[in-house]
Amino acid sequence: MGGNDWAKFVSDLNLGDGSFVVFDTYKRSAVAYVAHLGSVHGVPDEDEASEGDGVDILNIESDDEVLIDEDEEVAAPELVYTYGCVLSDDERSLLDVVLSNNYGYIGSFFIHRMTTTNISRKIMKIPRKVAQQLNLPLVGVVGICIGAGECMNVAYHTDCDGRVVFKNQWGVFASQSNLQEGDGIVLSFKPSNGGDIEIVCVVHILRMPAV
Repeated sequence: MGGNDWAKFVSDLNLGDGSFVVFDTYKRSAVAYVAHLGSVHGVPDEDEASEGDGVDILNIESDDEVLIDEDEEVAAPELVYTYGCVLSDDERSLLDVVLSNNYGYIGSFFIHRMTTTNISRKIMKIPRKVAQQLNLPLVGVVGICIGAGECMNVAYHTDCDGRVVFKNQWGVFASQSNLQEGDGIVLSFKPSNGGDIEIVCVVHILRMPAV
């Protein structure tokens, strides 16, 4: 942020060194909250300010001027990791990008690192904790895509332990999508628009593009 708009924001709210501003980006339109803690410039007065005293919260509309429903809450998505899956700094940065656009998804985000089983044996399993949130029939078909790409139909069944297992078509999808052993991926889910599929599984690959 910068330029004339930021300068006007600072001027209009009389901000200075020590001002406390919270930027809430969880809603579809970002909101800034300014807290004045006992002085004009937001710097606490040591003699007067105490915890929770003199706090004036101002709701500042974002620059895109989209109306905000104050009752609307977009909760941060729950993340479910495969046991032992640890992401690198680059992968965490890419994950943050994926999570910043979580509108329309249902259930948890599943973070996984591709294994030999996923590639060579053409098997992909979704943990019970994630599968239970999707309310899927015990057997059926999901549409799987990379990002906003075209969906491929993949049959699945539910194991006795509650995990959802993508069948052989998963191997075709992995090959066509150039998924490789060791890739970090995020699986997220969206409602189906109908047809023969129960749900849409969106796959994001946490791999930095080749330089």
